[in-house]
Amino acid sequence: MWLQRFHGLYPVATERYAGRRQDLSQVEDHVSQARHEWKVDRRVLEIIEDPDSGWDYPKWWPRLSAQLEEPIPLPTHIYSQQGKRAAVKSLHEAIKNIEIVSVILRFICPDGFGIFSPPVESFLCLSALSNAVESYVRYLDVLKRFVEHYKVLTRVADIDMALWSAAHLSLDPACAPLVEEMQTDEFLQEVRLANLVVGLGRFWRRTGLQRIALARVMLEHDFVVASVIGARMYESVLRDASERLRLARGVAQNIDKRLVDDLEGRPELDGLGLRKGELTALWKWRNGAVHAEPWFTREQAEMFVKRIGTLWQAWRNWKPSRS
Repeated sequence: MWLQRFHGLYPVATERYAGRRQDLSQVEDHVSQARHEWKVDRRVLEIIEDPDSGWDYPKWWPRLSAQLEEPIPLPTHIYSQQGKRAAVKSLHEAIKNIEIVSVILRFICPDGFGIFSPPVESFLCLSALSNAVESYVRYLDVLKRFVEHYKVLTRVADIDMALWSAAHLSLDPACAPLVEEMQTDEFLQEVRLANLVVGLGRFWRRTGLQRIALARVMLEHDFVVASVIGARMYESVLRDASERLRLARGVAQNIDKRLVDDLEGRPELDGLGLRKGELTALWKWRNGAVHAEPWFTREQAEMFVKRIGTLWQAWRNWKPSRS
């Protein structure tokens, strides 16, 4: 299974990236005492920062142990959602660096925490939330879903290591069969897509312009979905135009060929820059998109979405012609 195999390739990935294999289990052993005492003190940070402890911490993060004056207590219910957020928040308030917070928690509690790293964030299509604490907690929640779904690696830290390896080895020709298995994994693709949509949703206002922009972006990846979005925007123009010209009664009006015929050639619509018969031609493309007609090609989808974008822009500025 690809997740297990990439976890096994972690030493290979770290050696290529850092010049030597990273022994994270050795660091875990060295900080095991903190796991029993439920606190983070300067000694814990010194162990983690020590390049002789089994890994190359100083290559990636600053040494902050000298700044930690007082031990930071950890909640004993750290594996609950509330305890997890409390631990992250208290450490972040003292250390002010969410990646180092994640490093500390990863070694003290590898069952529930992983290192917050840009390669894995990018691999999972995660975008930043309103603050660092929430971004990291969300990151941990996503990793926990991998534990629960695959049931092949039981610790969040191991999921993090496997995904880090996958992010770094995905272009290695020797890993091509493994990458193919990974890229066709339905659960992974759903997680990535869900994360993309969450990121998009932060700025999404359901406006026509945003939907047209989404259709243009989708053309490169799925012209069928892009053209269906374009069809929806085309129908919006038809409905709005029929209502404003008093040909129909708002959203109750059926969008059909008769409505297109009623609007085609109307002198009031001259300001939209429509060519003769263009509404009818767009209607044919709309049908091809909505009904997935075999003749409807990528090239037609591109022309359709482009023209709908132009029509939508013109419609926003439309004023009835009196000619």
